[in-house]
Amino acid sequence: MRVVRRSKAAEILLALLKAPKHVRELQAEVGGSALTVDMRIQELLKEGCIEEERSEVWPFRKTLRLANRGREIAMLLKLETSLLVSPPKVSAEKAKEKGKWLLALLHAVGGTVEGSTRLQKLFFLLKREFGLSELPYNFLPFLHGPFSTDINDDALDLEIAGLIEVERGMVEPTLYVLTPKGRKVAREIYKKIPEKGVLSRVRKFNQMGLVELLKYVYAKYPRESKL
Repeated sequence: MRVVRRSKAAEILLALLKAPKHVRELQAEVGGSALTVDMRIQELLKEGCIEEERSEVWPFRKTLRLANRGREIAMLLKLETSLLVSPPKVSAEKAKEKGKWLLALLHAVGGTVEGSTRLQKLFFLLKREFGLSELPYNFLPFLHGPFSTDINDDALDLEIAGLIEVERGMVEPTLYVLTPKGRKVAREIYKKIPEKGVLSRVRKFNQMGLVELLKYVYAKYPRESKL
């Protein structure tokens, strides 16, 4: 879709991925001329990537939000950006605090998770099926079911900090593994959290074949799985 590669289109989608915005808020965030931003908004509306909602009360402002199609594209753009841009240095302490649930999960399942899609589904089940409300991840429907960009962000920080290793395939990461340093840190985190029993319950899902796991999630949580 050509419009996504036009000036300010990607910035608009990425800005709306964070939250719906009024037109002026959006213009302030993405920058550039008001004319260019307005042209991209109209084109993205026409392509069904964004939706417009008009307030029925004063000051009658228009709010823009991503449609399902636009959300899918915005998530791909965010992933593409994270792969192309050199990641900033992250201290081990900051990465450990931000990614403590990822470290604890890896420890609970034996230190290894195969594939980004599987990792996403394990966290989704922890929150949705097992009620682990403390998880800081919010999920939206994506290409292979419920997805949270924050999980990928935390994994990248932990990789930079040397706490996990990520083996990458052609399409997505193929393996998440605790490093020796990460095993020690994850063990200490796991000892301190009271949700050990809940975390251990996803082991059976980590041992499932990926197709079987996806069928389970799609069948039980259709609304969260379909774009």
